[in-house]
This record gives sequence, C-alpha cells and structure tokens, in this order.
Amino acid sequence: MVDVPTFRKPDRYKASSYRSYNFKMPACYDACIWVKGWAPRWDRTIVCELLPEISSTRILDVGCATGRLLLRLAEAGAKKLSGVDLAPRILEVAAEKLARTGISVELRAADAEDFLPWDDESFDVVTLVGVLHHFFRPKDALGEVRRVLRSGGRLLIMDPCFFTPVRQILNAAFYVSPHDGDYHFHSARQAVRLLADVGFTCVRKHRAGFGAFFAVALKPSSDPRERLGGQGQSLPNSALHPTPAGGTASRRG
Repeated sequence: MVDVPTFRKPDRYKASSYRSYNFKMPACYDACIWVKGWAPRWDRTIVCELLPEISSTRILDVGCATGRLLLRLAEAGAKKLSGVDLAPRILEVAAEKLARTGISVELRAADAEDFLPWDDESFDVVTLVGVLHHFFRPKDALGEVRRVLRSGGRLLIMDPCFFTPVRQILNAAFYVSPHDGDYHFHSARQAVRLLADVGFTCVRKHRAGFGAFFAVALKPSSDPRERLGGQGQSLPNSALHPTPAGGTASRRG
C-alpha cells in the first residue's frame, strides 16, 4: 500500500485530480484515448532523448500515473527509476504492472507543488509528460523539480499544445469547472517563461506531432565542466540540436 500524501497546498484543481486519479482513473487510465493515441509517440521521444546513456541515468517521472513511461524507460535499459504521483491508488496499479516485469522502481505519493520526497540533487533527469497543465502553482512544482535535479541535470517536458483560441476557451472552461484536475494549458513560449522564472535554461523546444510541445531545460551549473551535461561530459547532440517538428528527438497525461 502507498501512503496518502499530505496536501498542504489544497485547491479545487488538486481535489479534482485526486478524485479522478485515485478513484476513477486507476481502472481506465491506460484505455484513455490520449494514452492510446498520443502517449506512445511522446514516450518514444523521451526514450530517444535519453539514449545512449539511459542505463546510468537517475530518472524521476513526476505524475507517473500507472507507470506507462517508467515501463518504457525500463524496457529501453533504464535501471535507476523513480516515480511520484498525487494519487496512491494509481501508484498501486503502477507498482503491480512494474512488479510483473521484475523491474525495481521507487514509487512515492506526494504533492509536487509542495514537496518531492527526495534529497537535493538526487536525479540526473526529471520528466513531466502530460502533467504541466495540471499544476495550479506551476512555479512551485518546477522549483521542487529544480531542487531534486543535480547541477547540469535535465528537465524534459511534454504537454498538450493547442492553437491560441482553443487554448483560451479550454482554460476559461477549466477555470469554471475543473476536469480531472486540468487547470491551464500553456503554449511552448509560456512554458519557457515559466522555466526561466524558476532558474532553468531552456535549450530546445519544438512541436511534437499534432497538439503537443516538447521542451528540454537544464539546471545551470556553476562548474564549467557541468554546464553542458555534468560530470565533465557534454550533453548528447539531441539535447542541443532540434529535431524536425512532429518527429521524435534523437530521445517525459
């Protein structure tokens, strides 16, 4: 059993997310249209972004839900995996799914806008796949992500991205009535501003197929050897050079 997290920053969007992902979604999440339609491409993009050093990379998936991305990462050779989600029951589904494969993954229930239950600089990479639009306090969550990333570590974000009128209408509707915890869809440009506000440097962003954007951001390092990738090594070319829009990077609802 996964412990229920303490919600010290409650809001109606968080309450909506908790109700949906703790009670409704555990049984049907993997059958959702977006999971079957968009998620496989998103997951491939994340996996390709982390190759070839994936086996030695410490990875945290924030908003991991049923463990779909964690499973794909493990199948690609990742060995140091952790996941966190707001809803304990959906984490139990993830734990059962991952246990059947023999993969060892650390799973914890926590509110990312409040506190991620890991020490400072615990991870090389953090992923946010289909999660950013759920945050009522995105800067709080991104600040926690920055804390648990090592200097020179990477944040990989994949999130739905709609044309401006559609995005504005959806956001207005969610303001009136949250749907499964959806709060605010961001444009790629808005997401880059959020990242800059909490101290990240966005090194690349592009559209990922129809209706999503992908962004790679770094936690800057004061050590010149780590400014490109940490531990005296450069980031792979995929982190510094864009891939064509709609394609997957060469490697994060």
